[in-house]
Amino acid sequence: MAEDSNSQSMVQRPRWKPDSGSTMCEVCNAEFSFFNRRHHCRSCGGLFCNKCCSDKRELPKSMGYGTDPQRVCRSCCKHVDRGSAPKQHPPEKREPVLKQRKICVLGKSWVGKSAICVQFVEDRFSPYYNPTINHTYQRKIKYSGQNYLLSILDTAGQDECSMFQPQYSIGTHGYIILYSINDYHSFEMVKSIYDRIQDCNIRDGVVLVLVGNKNDLPAERQVSFEEGQQLAASWGFPFMECSAKKAENIEAVFNLVLEEILRAEGDS
Repeated sequence: MAEDSNSQSMVQRPRWKPDSGSTMCEVCNAEFSFFNRRHHCRSCGGLFCNKCCSDKRELPKSMGYGTDPQRVCRSCCKHVDRGSAPKQHPPEKREPVLKQRKICVLGKSWVGKSAICVQFVEDRFSPYYNPTINHTYQRKIKYSGQNYLLSILDTAGQDECSMFQPQYSIGTHGYIILYSINDYHSFEMVKSIYDRIQDCNIRDGVVLVLVGNKNDLPAERQVSFEEGQQLAASWGFPFMECSAKKAENIEAVFNLVLEEILRAEGDS
């Protein structure tokens, strides 16, 4: 016990993880938003949601918080209750900060939103269609020497009655607007989706890429490559065609979105 007390008394206040260093809770992976705020654990400096960092404990005086109980995460709470010092890794052994960026995939039902997400994240294609109700995929990638965690929101199919929802813009860094080259109506709908993004996104510098999927079906093509290219050019955004089924240009699509995000942020 004497050793535990001594180690606890020598604990120094941690360096807090920057707010920009994470977009989700380190315990439950819940995404931070206007309604789900991020909180720092005063003991380890990590970022957590309110549910995973709601307990308060009196911390060692050496940390400089005084005698008032401080907000701590569940793990640190257990250490404090046991009377032992929370584990703190030396800075040189910490993992590099993993920058996180959120991409929202929009488009009409049946255009292949889930298919391009699954192909990118899980490297597979399923020929079966299951309607999606807003699912988030994640994948770590390395781009220009920096590690990124891409959080990809696969939205429910947009139609005239359920167009782009304002909540899709929360925490979103870039958009993929997807249509199918063998469905002209899906191409017409991307114009309405684009208008809704402009209406709902209050910040400047909206990042998006227009993508035509299913270019493995040339005999069924209803939208020419030039039509997609011209529409994207009129918006001032990049355009690309891909095939989720054949895994053609899938990596390129997501890399392009990230590249555009970083350019808008001044990092590219």
